[in-house]
This record gives sequence, C-alpha cells and structure tokens, in this order.
Amino acid sequence: MKIADKLLNLVGVGRERGLPPPRLVAIADGLLVTERSAEAWFLISVANTDLATEAEQDAALDAAVSAAATILGDRLSHLKVVWGRSTGQDYIDSVAGHYRIGDHEGWAQTRADRIDEMRMPERYVALGVHLSDRDPRATAQVRGSISDALGTTSWRVSARELAHLDERVHKLARQLGSTVWRAHTAPAEVISWLISREMHRGAVAAPRRGLITGASLARLTAGRVVPYTDHLRIYDSRGQIAAYTSVLAMTDFPEELETPGAGEWLRTLSEIKAIDDDGDEIDVTVEASVRFRVLTKKTARHLVDETRKSAKEQRRSAAKGTAEETADEIVETERIMREVKRDINRSGLTLVEDHPRLLVSADTREDLDAYVDAVIAHYADRGITVAAGADEQRDLWLESLPGDQLRVPDLGHVRESTAFFGSWFWGGASIGDATGPSIGYLTGSTPGLVRFDAAAGSALGDATTTLFLGRSGRGKTTAAMLGGLDSAFAGAWVPLLDLKGDAAGVSAVAAEYGVPTAVIEITAQFSGAADLLRVLPVDDALLQAPSQLMLLLPPHLRGAAEAPVMAATRAEIQSPDPSSWGVIQRLCAADSETTRTVGFALRDLVETGLGSVVAGPPSGLSSLTTNPGLWVVQMPGLTLPSPESAPESWSPIERVGMACLRGCLAWMVRTTGRREFRGRSKVVIVPEVHLLTKTPDGASFLDYIARVGRALGASLVLDTQDPASILKLPGLVEQITTLFAFSLRSREQVDSLLELLGRPQTAPYQTLVRGINTAANGKSIRHGHCIMRDRWDEVATVQIDIPSQRVAELLRTTPESEHDLEPTQPILAPYEDPDPFAEDDEDRADALLDRADTVLPAAAAVAQAEAHTQEPVQDDPLPSVPVVETSSHHAPPAPPPPPGAAAATRVATPQNGTALTNGSHPVPPPPPTSEDHHHPPRYEEPIGPNEVYDQEADYNEAMYPADPSTSSAEQSPQNASAKKEHVG
Repeated sequence: MKIADKLLNLVGVGRERGLPPPRLVAIADGLLVTERSAEAWFLISVANTDLATEAEQDAALDAAVSAAATILGDRLSHLKVVWGRSTGQDYIDSVAGHYRIGDHEGWAQTRADRIDEMRMPERYVALGVHLSDRDPRATAQVRGSISDALGTTSWRVSARELAHLDERVHKLARQLGSTVWRAHTAPAEVISWLISREMHRGAVAAPRRGLITGASLARLTAGRVVPYTDHLRIYDSRGQIAAYTSVLAMTDFPEELETPGAGEWLRTLSEIKAIDDDGDEIDVTVEASVRFRVLTKKTARHLVDETRKSAKEQRRSAAKGTAEETADEIVETERIMREVKRDINRSGLTLVEDHPRLLVSADTREDLDAYVDAVIAHYADRGITVAAGADEQRDLWLESLPGDQLRVPDLGHVRESTAFFGSWFWGGASIGDATGPSIGYLTGSTPGLVRFDAAAGSALGDATTTLFLGRSGRGKTTAAMLGGLDSAFAGAWVPLLDLKGDAAGVSAVAAEYGVPTAVIEITAQFSGAADLLRVLPVDDALLQAPSQLMLLLPPHLRGAAEAPVMAATRAEIQSPDPSSWGVIQRLCAADSETTRTVGFALRDLVETGLGSVVAGPPSGLSSLTTNPGLWVVQMPGLTLPSPESAPESWSPIERVGMACLRGCLAWMVRTTGRREFRGRSKVVIVPEVHLLTKTPDGASFLDYIARVGRALGASLVLDTQDPASILKLPGLVEQITTLFAFSLRSREQVDSLLELLGRPQTAPYQTLVRGINTAANGKSIRHGHCIMRDRWDEVATVQIDIPSQRVAELLRTTPESEHDLEPTQPILAPYEDPDPFAEDDEDRADALLDRADTVLPAAAAVAQAEAHTQEPVQDDPLPSVPVVETSSHHAPPAPPPPPGAAAATRVATPQNGTALTNGSHPVPPPPPTSEDHHHPPRYEEPIGPNEVYDQEADYNEAMYPADPSTSSAEQSPQNASAKKEHVG
C-alpha cells in the first residue's frame, strides 16, 4: 500500500471511496462484466423455515456454513435481498395451456385481476461472486462523479474471455446448486433488472437477449442520482424526483444472537412495520446489500494473529505509561483472539468478514423518515444498532450496485460463520406446486403465490390424495371446491359427493363460466340409479348386488335370505336388462314361503323414498354422467348410522342410506376404473368425509381410490373434521400428498393433525393449530387461513384466496341462519403459560352446531340447490360429440309444452352453437361466450400495497355477509375500509 493510501485510511477517506462508478461492459446469463471485474450471479431459492423445528434449522445452518467454507472461501461475494411484485400478466402466462374448457380465459383473468389488486410483493435473493479483475489500469485513476453513475464504456469483452468466464459460472452453478441454497444462474434479464431498478425509474423492460451490450446497456443504466447528507434523491427522465432513498449501515451487533429468534436479522426484513397517520400498521419495504468474504483457515489465522498482536502492542504501550494500567478491553481482546485461533485449528471454526447495508425508499421525504425510524426501532428491539450513513450516502449506494466493490470498509464486522449465515437470508416460506393454478398466498415471512393442482399427482408419478382438515366454518370446503373448479376448467371429470347438501354453489360458479355442470339430487325420480346390477359389470355385480340387497333386509331375515338372493341374482343376470328390481320380483314369485317373505320385505322397502334409488323399478333415467365437467351429486334425506352402532341395530332408514351410498360409491369406483377413461383426468371430491369413514363401505372406497388413483389417473380430494379417523386408515394416510390444516380444539384431534403434518406434538405447534383461524384481535375468525403441507413435505401458513367477491358469494356454504351463530370469543392472554387445550365457549357453541348438523336434514341448503338441480336425463348412450350440460337456472326460459308433449330432459348446446329442441319447441342457444359472457366483478376498491397480509375483513364480507338487519349505510362500499381488521 502506498504512503498516500495509508494517510487517506488514517483520516477515514480510503482509496475505495474515490473510485468512479462501475462501467458496464456486458451482461449474459449468470455473468456481469464491467471494465474492472467480472462477477457470477445466482438466484438463491427460498428455504421453507418458518415452521421448521430447531433441529431442522440447526442441520440446515450447519450445511450452509460447510458449503460456504468449501465453495466461497476467500472469494469476494455480494448478497442482495430485493423485492419485486407478482403481476396478473405473469400469472396468465404461467397457466397458458393448462385450462381447456369453458370460459377458462375469463377464469384465469379473474384470478389475474385479483393478483394485480393485491400487489403481492415477491422476494429475490441474489448472490454475486467475484471471478476475476479485468484491467488493473482501470482502478489506478480516480475519475468520474455521481452524475455519470453507471455510464457505459467503449471497452469490449472478447469471445474467448466470455467463453472462459461462462465456463467458470457453470462450474460454480453446479457447486452452489447442490447446497441448501439450491442456487441457479440468474438470467440476463434478472441481472439487468437488479441494476436498472436501483435508479427507481419505474418498471424497466430488460432486453431479452442472451448477451446485453452497447446501446442496450446505455438505455438500461441511464439515470440521475443526487446524494445528500442522510439520503439520496433519484430523478426520472423528466427531471422529477422519482424516489427518496436512504442507505443504512448495521454498525453494532450483540455478542450473542439466538437462532431461531433475533439472530435471523435478514429473514425478518419483511416483518418491519410502520404506523400511518390513522394508527394502522403498514409494511415497510426494506432491501439488503451485504458484501462479505468467507475466510479460509489460513486467512482467518492471519487476521486473528494481526488482531492479537495489535492488542498486545497496545497493552505493552499502556504498561509503559505512568499509570502502568492496561484497559480491560485490550486484555479481553488478546484473550479472545487466542481462543479463536485455538478453535480455528481444532474445531474447524470459520470466520466471515461482512459489511451489511439496508436500503429504504419512499415517495416522499416524510415517509422516508418514518420508514427509517421503523427500521431502526425494529432492529433496536433485537439489540442491533442501525444508523443512516451520514455523509456516506454516495459511496454506500454505489457499494450496493452489482458490479461495484466495497467502498466503506470501516463499517464492517468479523464474526463466526454461524452468526452470519444464521441471519437466514435464504429462509422464509415457500410451498406448493411449481406450476399450475394459484389457490392463495403465503402468510409467512416471505409472501408469494401458492400453486396447487389437485390433479397433478398422477402426471408426476406421485400419489393423488389431497386432504382438507379442520373445524366447521373455517373455509376448508370452499378451498376444496376451488381446487375442483380449477380441475374442471382443465378438462377433468369432477364428481362432488355432497352428503350435507350445501355445496351447490360450486356448480353455480362453473355454470357462470361455461363449464359443463349440474347439481344432481338422488331422489325417487331416479329409481334404480344406484342399482349395482345396472352400474357394475356382470362379474362384479354378481358379488356386490346381493350384498347391497342383504344390507336392506332386517337382521332376522338375513340368515335365511343369503342363498335365495344369490340364486335370484344369478338368474337375473342372464336376462337382457338385469336389475335389482328384477331380483326382487323373482324372490316374490318363488315357491318357497321364506323366499317370498324376503322378496316382500325388500319390495316394501324399495317402493318408498331413497329405497327406489337402490333397487326400485328402473325408470330409464340416469342422473350420473362421465362427461368432463363438475357434477355435484346430492342425496337429500340420506341418514347414515353412527360408527358405534352395530349393523344389527340399524333402523330401516339407516339401512337404506347405507345401500344408497354403496351404490353411488360403486358408480364412482367403476367410472374411475373404466378402461376407456384411463387417459382422462378424474378428480373425486368428498366433503365431510368423516361421514364415510364411519362406514366399512366408505372406508373401503377411500382406501381403493387412494391406492390405485395414480394408475387410473384419478385424484381424491377429501374434506373432514376428524383427522383421528383418517389416521385409522393407513392405506389412505400413505397416499396423502397435500394437506390443508384448519383450526381444531381437542387434544386428540390436534395431535392427530400434527402427526399428519409431520410436526412435533409440542405446545407451540398445538397452539398454532388451535389459533390458525383466529384473527390478531382475538375477536373474529380468519376464514381460509390454514397450514399447508405440500407433496414435498414442506409446511407453511397459507391464506386461501377467492378470486372475486362474486365467486365468494356463490361458493358460500353456510346458511344465513348460521351467520349470527358464528362464535367470536376473544382469546385472552393469561399471566402464565396457557393450556393449548383449555375449554372455552367456542367449543360448546361448535358442539351445538355439530349436533344440529346431525339432527337437521341436509335440505337446509335446498333453496340454493334448486336453481342448479338437473332434471332427469334419459339414459342414452354417450354422444360422440361433446355436449355441454348446464343447469336450468342459467338457461333461457322455454315456453310451456303443449298437452301430451314430452317434458324437457336436457338443455344442451352443441359446440357449433345451433339450437336443440325442448320437447317440440326449439331452444335458442345462449349468447356467444367471447362477447357477452358476464365476468365476476372486481373488488370495489383495490387492495393497497400495505394491506397484503390484512384481508380478513374482505373474506368475512365476501363469504359471510353481514346481518340483513344491518343498515344499508353500514354495508356501503364507502364504509368497507372502516371495518378492516389488520393482522400482523
């Protein structure tokens, strides 16, 4: 070092401070070249750590420290944590080709509009690694100023040099890609974006080429930045101030930092909040720039020796003074350096030299001051000192630019590697499928969209079962229906077995977007529809149909009925059109009095109500279809026995309910296994599946579909309040790939849910499950908020998001009379450790509601279902041309038929748009979808950037409207914002 450089460092004006801004030469995939140096740039994948156990975090941290020491030893590195934004257009591009039927473009656009309204931030973690210095002469002359920041140069990079650098980039990418960071080379467009965004001129479209040079770089880096004492002002192309930016330095850290906890000083960037003028919390966008170097053992020992020698000289110099006293800090430093060197030699301790900077931007100077104060206060609570770099803004800002270098070396730290990588800059929340529809967004420390495709398992060669678990009224059925809608738009056959009768709204949404759909009520008009002799192939029916008929008989007749029923079934199968009704007729006409008694008992039972659906006279009507679309199969009045009751004690109505259920399940199993449908995607949705797990037939059905679903291309989507019963089906548990967990209360159910999630059954996780649907104020329900476990066994908190208010209104599954009964008891914080399973009023209220659901018939939602109920459909062969079936509610009214005319059986519109006939009257086709289709409206007011996590009121208003008696003034859009509840 020259004498002049030493003198400059002595007065705090190092040589680095006077260097000109970087002059860009070329940008390629993973490579940034300036006139002074060449850097490799990578994007680091987000690790899912928010709900990880301490053991999992410790293992990942040790792996990161080891990888850094091996790969990045003594390399100058640059870490940047920056924020982008998810856009609706990006979402539309990502799902191109996924949807196929109905107005799928309108459905995708509805979700895209919602994404634009939310203004969802998206975190990027970029790592730059110094490859080589290019020209020593470029650093020998101090020239330029801030006015020509990021200017271009006439320098060029040769093809040979470029090939050599590209080879080194790919080698580093292979090494970093195998670490816990799962790094990959940053595309040239992303590197360009990292540079251009620092000028804050708004959205800049990066040149889309493999190599960016010359004029493209000039357009990319044009801008003007003016430094002030504690901030910078960034101007746009019109000379107007585009943003105010302040660069903060992290100047002091405590001696010890805990992780998980306060030691995660980079992961917590998204948790910083400020208070606006109304007293509400708003998010503060804070970005980080950290230049660091992982020291090898040799370099670390040399640095420790130099520090120890310096302390030793200071101690000796002090001892020669008149007082002959040595400062305690000097003695302590000397002792610590000896211990550190011993640890480096014996235990493999590694050190990191780092220089952390935080960048805060705002539209106004007042907002900038408020944001800076919030950042300082946030880190002060963790014992970390953060301060604005007074009179250093120019150099600190240039230092944060890709392609530049360390300019303010005196604001740095040397610490153990675990203290640096324990900042968890790559930690946060990341979950869901890589592609496919968006079902919601993350609510952890790194927000982002959550992708979920219920039918993706078979294509990936994976299991195919999805499970929604939780208490009633938390949004699990709505989430399952959203997944079914996405599958239907993609062309799948989606039957929904609605045992409670409250899921008709999903058919209304499908009809509004032109997806083939119907709500099918299994009633007496569909006599014989669940007859196994008509549903199953002959070989299967010979075994299954007698079992179904035996189930209908009272216990005292079953012993003598088995042989006659089997014989009559075998004889009926030989007839041209076999049916269970034919079996009963044969029994009634038998010579044996006992056999006739069995036949009469069956005939009396099947001639009324649901019994006719099981074994009544075939009506020639088929309520079940195998066409692509969404088909809601409802069974009003179906009563199933309790799991504790023995078959001998079942009442006649319970026996009929079980037989009807057996027939419907057999139809689903038969359809999913038919050879001609093997290539078609099939998604079977069963809400309230705990009603099925009570029965042997239901458990057998679930186990079969779950086990063979991958081979048949069939996926299973289940919704239940009873995870304990799911654990009793090991075959089903083994096939679960994705799980959405909503709140539960009892210890047994909570622990069962945690076992399914793969989380320990400890108090923190138990408390999380109990409160996952409780808003921050403790007095309202956070509908749709849940814990998700994806097919890769990652676990994170997720908010299920409904695309529009119109869709939310149609999907609502809770009758109006139950809205006022929604328990909203506050959760008070006791002075001692709370019991996660303490009994409260909400438990008793839910128990009353569950009891009411058991006693009251499933017809509570009949008014909602009537508008989408399909009329009986003549059981004709499947048409060769796809037929779009819609509910009569959405069809144009037809004139009444003349006396004697046939009743309308189907409203169908061929794809060519010609009208079919309704009896003897023509039915006009609906208007063209591309011009006159009515899309669900957007929200009245877009959601602002500071409300990404605070949308509970939106969901409460959309899914559960206010009491009708509320005044119109209170429900007006102008007052909507006053009711918003902010949740941290």
